Amino acid sequence: MKKIEGVILILSCQKHLNTRLKQFKLPKNNYENWEVIYIIGDLFQKNEYEFKNQNLLYIKCEDSYIHLLKKLTLSIKYLYQIFDIQQGILRCGDDLIFNETNLTHFLNNKKYDFYGKAYCEKNYYSEDIEILKNIKIDTFMAQYYRTHEEDFNNPQHNLKGKNITNYLLRPDVWGPAGVIYYLSNKACNKLVEHIENIKFDIFHFDSFTKSYPYTIEDCAVTYIMYFYKFKFVNNSDFFDTPNSIAKHTNAFK
Repeated sequence: MKKIEGVILILSCQKHLNTRLKQFKLPKNNYENWEVIYIIGDLFQKNEYEFKNQNLLYIKCEDSYIHLLKKLTLSIKYLYQIFDIQQGILRCGDDLIFNETNLTHFLNNKKYDFYGKAYCEKNYYSEDIEILKNIKIDTFMAQYYRTHEEDFNNPQHNLKGKNITNYLLRPDVWGPAGVIYYLSNKACNKLVEHIENIKFDIFHFDSFTKSYPYTIEDCAVTYIMYFYKFKFVNNSDFFDTPNSIAKHTNAFK
């Protein structure tokens, strides 16, 4: 098993193989002993995971937007089987323009268990998990699928007959934007453990909050981290500042 510092994990999908993954691909496959791994879902492949080339990893799961939490968690689970990871995972979107100097600076400096940039640019920590029972109606995913109705007919997405509006209640939490954020080994292990306990079902009804926390990936990760009392540390330089790791393009939606 190869010993590495961590993984720069870039989540993508089959739809963007010839757009985002070509336009925004990092020029190197390794930075400071951090492996760059691109993730694609394939619900019908034979193996649980399979490298198509040195750093393109296909995961046996749905390739849909709403299943992003499942894809992320399975990716993390398998990457810890493949590599001896010393630090953690830098989770990235596939529409980022990276500043390699700033990326290297980040990799070589101190990190926190749950680390990223919140749009409110604040840290968060609470010992009182009862706060997480505050819930809200979030129409983000329903609005997305109103403009992507073709996804319901894509067998790779496994959404035939699903009514997204049944799953709009979620914990009213904020944390790092899903553009790019960092999870330590400790945080990754807890995330995988939690999602394994719900059998990787992103439509799972959470009895603690009486809501559906798992359909929006970054909100779900935030909820899970706060449930286990991980502190969120904000750093505005994760994206879209002069000193940031990357610029968020939000391209080719």
